[in-house]
Amino acid sequence: MIHHLHLTRPMRVASVLAVILAASATGLAAQTSQSVLTSRAELTVAAQHAENLAAISNGAASTRNRLVAAAIRKRLATGDFQAGDRIVLSYISDIPHTDTLVVRSGQTLALPANASLSLEGVLRSELRPKVEAEVLKYIKAVEIEVTPLTRVGILGEVAHPGYFALRSDVPLADAIMTAGGPTATADVERTEIRRGKDVVHSADETRQAIATGLTIDQFGLSAGDDIVVARRRELLSGSVMPIVGALASVAAIFVAVHR
Repeated sequence: MIHHLHLTRPMRVASVLAVILAASATGLAAQTSQSVLTSRAELTVAAQHAENLAAISNGAASTRNRLVAAAIRKRLATGDFQAGDRIVLSYISDIPHTDTLVVRSGQTLALPANASLSLEGVLRSELRPKVEAEVLKYIKAVEIEVTPLTRVGILGEVAHPGYFALRSDVPLADAIMTAGGPTATADVERTEIRRGKDVVHSADETRQAIATGLTIDQFGLSAGDDIVVARRRELLSGSVMPIVGALASVAAIFVAVHR
C-alpha cells in the first residue's frame, strides 16, 4: 500500500552540504541552505568539493569522493524525476483544482489542457517554476502549488512498515514517524538507507542526517529507496530491554524533530 502524506508543520532549514557529509567517509564542512530542496548551485558546489577532496586524498578515501562527485554530477545531468514519480498540482481557476500527476516514460509530465512538460535534467527545487510557467500558457490560474512526492520504504523496526509517497521536503525524522515511529525494540541510531540490496547511506551518515534535520531531498533519496530502522542489539535481557529500547528510540526521534 502506498500512503500519501502532506505535512503542514514548517520544515527546518538544514545544511545542504551535509548531503556530502552523509555520503563521504572523509566529511565536508557544512554550509547553510535557504531551502529544504537542494538547489543546482548547492549541488554544483558539493560536487566540486568532493572532486577537490578526491584529488588530495589517497586510496579508499579518494575513490569514495570520486564516486560521490560522479553521483552528484549524474543527478545534475539527469534530474530528480523518473517514470512513476508523482507530483501534486493545486491551483485556482474558476474553482480550486488539485491533481496528482504521474511522470511518464521519457521523464514526461502530462499537465492539464493536454499540455506536457519534459522533466529531463530538472531537480525537485526547479520543478515549481517550470510547471507554473507551462500551466499559465493554457490556463488562467492563480495560487499554483507544485509538490513533488518521493516514494520511499520505511521498513524494519517501525510500527507500520510500508511504502509512502512523501513530500520531498519532509525531514528524515518525520518520515520515520509517518510509519508509526520506532518500535520498542528499535535502534534508531543504526538506521540506514538502502537502494535495493546496497547500503547507500550508513548508520553513521543517516544518524548525522537525522540529527541535523536533513530532508528526503537534501539527503539525496530517490524513489524506491528504503529507510531501514535497525533492531536493538541484545545487550539487555528480560522485560527491561523493550522498555529501555523504546525510551531510547523515542527520545532520539523527539530530539531530531524538535531540534
